[in-house]
Amino acid sequence: MYAAPAGLAPDVFEHVWGLVQLAAVVSFTGLAADWLVDSGLSLRGVPIVTGAVGLYAGTWFWNLGGWDGGPAVGAYPLLPAFAGALAVTGVLKLIGLAVAGPRW
Repeated sequence: MYAAPAGLAPDVFEHVWGLVQLAAVVSFTGLAADWLVDSGLSLRGVPIVTGAVGLYAGTWFWNLGGWDGGPAVGAYPLLPAFAGALAVTGVLKLIGLAVAGPRW
């Protein structure tokens, strides 16, 4: 049997813990934004995708303004992620309304 390197386990646990933190931020922000705005899409996984895209877009936009990210989970700030998820969910709401057509 080959011996595993001794330094492998802590690195793996750090990466897994980072993924858990990322999943928590994405899930929380996406589900909260979908609950507040209600995109109207009943597809499985839409809140998670909106949370992930919102994290990226919100952090990018937040850094343009040079604002403080507020509280963070790990290295992921919550305020920009939530603002981005709200924006993405709002765009999805507008797309859903446009696809539905007029209601008269």
